[in-house]
Amino acid sequence: MTGDDRPGAGIVWSRVEEGFHVASARGVFLGYIDREADGTYWAYNRRSRPIGRFPGLIAAMTAVTHAHIQATAVPPVIELRQVPDALPGSAVH
Repeated sequence: MTGDDRPGAGIVWSRVEEGFHVASARGVFLGYIDREADGTYWAYNRRSRPIGRFPGLIAAMTAVTHAHIQATAVPPVIELRQVPDALPGSAVH
């Protein structure tokens, strides 16, 4: 993987204040991390829902990045088509 294909590419982390970090990509809010008094980090997604508690900042950043990737992943498109009923002796194209 190179360039923008790498997980986390294009994500900008801003330290708003000591122990509080916010992630964005191309101006879109992705989530944030808040350090607790015990030194652990709580990571939250773009809807401010908790992702989890982590022992280090990098692990929490990775969790926010993965939550964003999973939330924005485009599921495969499945197209269903009805096959016309074939009359006996006719050819279906």
